[in-house]
Amino acid sequence: MKRFFRFVFRLLLVVTIAAVLILLIGLYLQFETLTTQVDELTARVQRLEEANAARPAPAAQAPQPTHTPTTEPTATRTSRPTSTSRPTNTPSPTPTGPTHTPAPTNTPGPTATPSLTRTPRPTNTPGPTSTPSPTRTPRPTRVPTNTRTATATPVPTPFFTVNTDWINVRKGPGPEYPIIDAIPRGTQHNIRGRNPAGTWLEFCCVKEQRGWIYAPYLIVNVDVNAIPTVRATPTVPPSPTPTRTPIPTRTPVRPTAVPPTAAPSGDLGVRIEPENRCSYYDSDLYPYSQSVEPRIVNQQGGRIYGPYTGTYFSSIRETDIEHIVARSEAHDSGLCAADSNTRRAFANDLLNLTLASPSVNRHQKVDKDLAEWLPALNKCWYVARVVQVKRKYNLSMDRAEAAVAQRMLDSCPNTQMQFTDPGSAPPPANTRPPANTPPPSGGSCPSNCTEAHAMGMSNMGRDHRCYQPKFDRDRDGIACER
Repeated sequence: MKRFFRFVFRLLLVVTIAAVLILLIGLYLQFETLTTQVDELTARVQRLEEANAARPAPAAQAPQPTHTPTTEPTATRTSRPTSTSRPTNTPSPTPTGPTHTPAPTNTPGPTATPSLTRTPRPTNTPGPTSTPSPTRTPRPTRVPTNTRTATATPVPTPFFTVNTDWINVRKGPGPEYPIIDAIPRGTQHNIRGRNPAGTWLEFCCVKEQRGWIYAPYLIVNVDVNAIPTVRATPTVPPSPTPTRTPIPTRTPVRPTAVPPTAAPSGDLGVRIEPENRCSYYDSDLYPYSQSVEPRIVNQQGGRIYGPYTGTYFSSIRETDIEHIVARSEAHDSGLCAADSNTRRAFANDLLNLTLASPSVNRHQKVDKDLAEWLPALNKCWYVARVVQVKRKYNLSMDRAEAAVAQRMLDSCPNTQMQFTDPGSAPPPANTRPPANTPPPSGGSCPSNCTEAHAMGMSNMGRDHRCYQPKFDRDRDGIACER
């Protein structure tokens, strides 16, 4: 319909313009005709004036005949028709040429010049003022309204590109939401919105679901603040708190992982949820200073002491700096979404640091949690310290870990670090191999960490037969960390 009305409008406009042109042409032709006639009349008048000027004598006698026709004919016609004999005596004056001079009385022809006053007809030229019909053209002014939509098209569609090896996709903006899937490096998706802080982005879709992804591990093509804020789906409600079963007071020396039958209570003050590695882990993300060892010794009363085994060392060179909550365990419990400053603070926090022998640190505890490993001594202190650290950094526990922590704390008389008698403690064994000593025999060693992982080797300490400095990137004495 719009096209039809446009066509009709254009047709009417063309017809109107054509009619105006025809009217103007007609007026122009009439004006030319009148001009020609005026010119002809002017030429005739000039010729008559020239002819009159060329007659000198008759021009003086001309007044006499003019008086005779006015007097004699009136007298003869009104009183005596029979007296026409008298005029016969005057035939000579009457037929004289001057009697024919009335012919010039045709000069009233020039009086026709008032017809020139008719020329005001060209004043009808206001007829072109009837062209207001073209004023209907304001309809084209609607075109700018369409151009506004065109100006919006240059705005790019926001999208992201994954900039880490693998990253988890969750149902909401935070590690407390369940995982939908994981996507690899280089994956791109259009962005639908962000959380108010701009740290999580929503996109569509993974497994036919809208997902949320952690922004610091993404490359975004626009300013994150320009992305609209959207609301997340409600957080999954926590599982109900079960009643606690009776717990024996005796604790095993080397407990194994005990899966709980129900979620523990919230007395620990820690979030209970499965572990989740929401971003790639690398020990370089958690740097710490080797010079922190004297501070650890100072907080232990000046003792170079390993609380896990009750061992005293003669020098800090015989010990490893031990993270009570392992860095990789903290990463999977929530620090995977933290910034670099928080990770550095965690790695250097004395609350989470102690000393341990290399054999315990590198081969027994490694990165295990409470449900997977407990020390031979100072169990209560160790469990309490794990809970303290996780509270401080808002880290989570899985159900198995929380169950062990709850059981231990319910049965512990105190949570202070216990020191053994130095005289009863066995002398520390030198676990470091001599310098430049080749690794002992017992199978081939890998040439890189990829081969080591394929062979089942990881977290190798300096006393490991296959330890090589090139595998220990952060120089912490542990090679091919996982």
